[in-house]
Amino acid sequence: MNKADRQEVRTTVIIPAAGSGTRFGASRPKQFVPLLGVPILVRTLQAFEETDAVQNIVIAASPDFHAPIAELTAEYHLTKIAAIVEGGKERQDSIFNALQTSISAVSDVLLVHDAVRPFVTPDFIQTIINSAWEHGAAIPGLTPKETIKECTEAGLVAATHERSRLRAIQTPQGFRREILVAAYRKAQEHGFLGTDDASVVEFAGFPVHVIAGEEKNIKITTPLDFAWAEFLLR
Repeated sequence: MNKADRQEVRTTVIIPAAGSGTRFGASRPKQFVPLLGVPILVRTLQAFEETDAVQNIVIAASPDFHAPIAELTAEYHLTKIAAIVEGGKERQDSIFNALQTSISAVSDVLLVHDAVRPFVTPDFIQTIINSAWEHGAAIPGLTPKETIKECTEAGLVAATHERSRLRAIQTPQGFRREILVAAYRKAQEHGFLGTDDASVVEFAGFPVHVIAGEEKNIKITTPLDFAWAEFLLR
């Protein structure tokens, strides 16, 4: 039995929640939109609240939403919210700010999870923690169902890629703390802007292990995603 299985690994989850949600079309950021009566962000946080292996949660959000988040924390009895930090212009800036907290500094494993991915399960979270502790960096991914083509800016097909080697990457993404901190430090120094946390870690030269994702672990980005989320909950 490894250290993660014995739940001796101190795990903190970072939730970047500073997005404006323009693609969603709502009057407020989509993470605060109620999903069958409960804000999407709260449903996401509840998954980690129910995971024994997670000790702390750090949320990065616009200062205008710090007070509303604190109110939701009290209303829904979310006991693991250890800090709410300022969200940055880019998602990567939000994560960097969260890494500066004392809570993150005393963690063994850091998870980063989308605020609008509310269907992640405690068992899957534990799997990511175990894999991150074992490999240093672990991310979940799904093999695409559709044929994937790389195109030029002019809209012409440049290449058709073998699906068996491709993955659509989800969160939570898990890392040993020292790896994620070193990667973000290097990204800051070189002005590198990644598409996700794994790409920052890859840029820093660390290997990233990919495990099987979960079909139900959807990200709510568009109104169609929201309708699908309602269906899943019902």
